[in-house]
Amino acid sequence: MRYYWDLIQHFFVSNSRHGTHSPFVYGLASRVIYRIARVRPYTVAVPPDFNPKYSDLLLAILTDMGVQKLACFREDTSADALFADLGSARADQLLEAIRQGKIIVVHEPFQTRQTKQLWRELIQSPDVVVSINLFHFGLLMYREGQRKENFLLRYPFWR
Repeated sequence: MRYYWDLIQHFFVSNSRHGTHSPFVYGLASRVIYRIARVRPYTVAVPPDFNPKYSDLLLAILTDMGVQKLACFREDTSADALFADLGSARADQLLEAIRQGKIIVVHEPFQTRQTKQLWRELIQSPDVVVSINLFHFGLLMYREGQRKENFLLRYPFWR
C-alpha cells in the first residue's frame, strides 16, 4: 500500500523536462524520456535475462548517454553502467562504483522502506552529483563540472 502512495506522491512532486535546471538532464528528457517515438536499435549490451518493464526507456537513455554495456552489480565491473537492486547491495559498494565513473541504475528504489532509505542515503552522498528518479528506476552518477542535484522526473506512464 505504501508503494502506491509513494507513486502518487512522486507524480505530484516530480517535474517534466521543463522543471529541470540542468542542460544535461533537460536534454536527456527531451531527446529520450518524453520523446514519443524511440529510435532503435539500442547499442547497449545487457545481461541475457535482463527484462524489467521499463527496459525500453532505460536502454534508450543509456544509448543516448553513450553507454556500451550494462551489467548486474558485482558481476562485471568492466561495464559502463551497473544495474543494482537495493535489497541486495550496500551503499559503500555502490558509492565506490560511482567514484570509479560508473552509472548506477537502481531497480525499484521505493519497493520497501529499506530500499527507500538506502536510496535517500545514496542521493545525499557527495559522490552522487546527479540523481534522476523516475520512481520505477533511478540513475546515480558523478558528472564533472556539474553542481549536485537530485531530479524527480515523471515516468511516462503512457508507454
